[in-house]
Amino acid sequence: MKITDKEVFEIAVNSEIRTKEMYEKLASLVKSDLIKDELMFLANEEDKHRRIVEKIREKLGSEETEPKKVDIEIIDEFKVIAEKMGDAIQKQDTEITEVYEIAMQAELVSEKLYKELARYAATEKTKLLLEMLADMEKNHYNILKKQYKYITRYPEIYKEEFYDQLMKDINFNF
Repeated sequence: MKITDKEVFEIAVNSEIRTKEMYEKLASLVKSDLIKDELMFLANEEDKHRRIVEKIREKLGSEETEPKKVDIEIIDEFKVIAEKMGDAIQKQDTEITEVYEIAMQAELVSEKLYKELARYAATEKTKLLLEMLADMEKNHYNILKKQYKYITRYPEIYKEEFYDQLMKDINFNF
């Protein structure tokens, strides 16, 4: 697939926007304030990523570039996960586990995209920034994976406000 640098960054910006919306949706589904805070932290992180990617895109926008061949698998994965995120955000009765699964997939695909973009970076600074974003997306995946394990292992407790008190008690005992 031939695509310009600017078009790839457009896809990345849209992904950051959708992922932020996904975290906001997740936050609206949980009762626990602790979990909501963590999800809103991730939403704010995605918004920061969007701004960073937009700045990179603006820099590249001033330079006219020829379309380059980009790994189509990553772009296709990106489009599929973006569509899944959009559908999940729109549904009123989305299961929290489904949203977590999609969000984890989105973080892994974002990590792959930023690594791929780093290979095409025009400057070392841009390359470093994109590699850093890839690492951040992997960290977000790990945060989500930890929460997902709790949700699936303790579904009833996790949905209750009791979870907040339980976590506070655990934290004070150590």
